[in-house]
Amino acid sequence: MDNKRISEIVEEEMIKQDANRYRDMRKILTIPKSIADELDSVFAGVDATDIGYVLDQTGPYGSRAFDDYYFKNKNIIALYLAGKALGVDLVKVGEG
Repeated sequence: MDNKRISEIVEEEMIKQDANRYRDMRKILTIPKSIADELDSVFAGVDATDIGYVLDQTGPYGSRAFDDYYFKNKNIIALYLAGKALGVDLVKVGEG
């Protein structure tokens, strides 16, 4: 094998590893469906593309489950709302 082919193989493997890391990272960012539904109803029609605005506006309110979730996951909530506003799935909605 020549050096060019070795470089191509190494590059292909690095791309695969990056894709796997990205896929694994997306698995980590999840939000329960019940919390997503509550956020969707409260922030319907609100421009959430400004992360600072989202962080200022998302606060503990509503159900006890939401309050508990909020204090542990404020950044995931902000990413979920920003992703919805941008039309991309930054946070996966899980069961619950």
